[in-house]
Amino acid sequence: MQTKSVGPDRIKQNGLDIDQISALGHRGFSSFENIASAEEISELKGICERLIFAGAGAKEGALFDFIGDNPLASTGLTQLSMPSNFDSRLRKTDYHKRLHALAKQVLGPKARFAGDHLFYKPPVAGPETPWHQDEAFHDPRFTYQEVSFWLPLQPATVENGCLRFIPGSHRWSVQPHRKLVGKERSHGIECYDGFDPEDAVFCPIPVGGCTMHLGRTLHGAGPNVTATARIAYVVVFDVPATISTVYREFNWLNHTTTRDETELNWRRGQGKIVALYRALTRRNNIDPYRLYYGFKRRWWSLVQGRKRI
Repeated sequence: MQTKSVGPDRIKQNGLDIDQISALGHRGFSSFENIASAEEISELKGICERLIFAGAGAKEGALFDFIGDNPLASTGLTQLSMPSNFDSRLRKTDYHKRLHALAKQVLGPKARFAGDHLFYKPPVAGPETPWHQDEAFHDPRFTYQEVSFWLPLQPATVENGCLRFIPGSHRWSVQPHRKLVGKERSHGIECYDGFDPEDAVFCPIPVGGCTMHLGRTLHGAGPNVTATARIAYVVVFDVPATISTVYREFNWLNHTTTRDETELNWRRGQGKIVALYRALTRRNNIDPYRLYYGFKRRWWSLVQGRKRI
């Protein structure tokens, strides 16, 4: 496959310039260097490696294999969802504050922290990250605006699995996705139609640089064939979701995954208080979809209670 490359845009101290915002609106992604200092990268890497290798979040389903059922396997793609739940320093860094300011430039003054993720791609046999749109993981009854900042904690190269994007795909609707063939119990999904992989733009970036993409931008990453693990820290910002004016079905979300079952069992047991605390302290509880789910759960509980009388 003939590949294309894009040089990193340079971030200015006062935020994104007009050309960078224009590029994001035109392509659906951008990249820039010097978003984080060497000292910040060292601190983030220390926190992230400790969380990954200590197995943080495994009991509650937050640590899992994106493409299978065996996190930290030599051929798996390990993900830790919401690492800031397990080390609050991640949300207190100057780096996080810098990203929030950039997100407000892109999404407007209502931009708020939506979540963060860690991805560990092992050396030598680290697998590909399937093509996908982030919105394909969300409830199809609502529409979303979000921006993700993908920060590698070492240089990201074509050889170790830098991100690759389909330019302009952020203007598309959510394309057909499916569960990974033969791995339907895994968390991962893949986009299998509606685009040409030949159009991919690879984004290698130096340490301290990051990529930025929108919620519908189609992206993935190649395998890691180097002798060093590739670790990436992702921070996502959004604005309150709105009710969709178009009927959509995301059938690929109808499967119950191993991760789902682990989280559900944890929430029903020892994690009940922790989950409640996190829900109460989230800043996006006013979203229509959160209110909808809250009322739905209460209504269903009442119905079930009446049936038992």
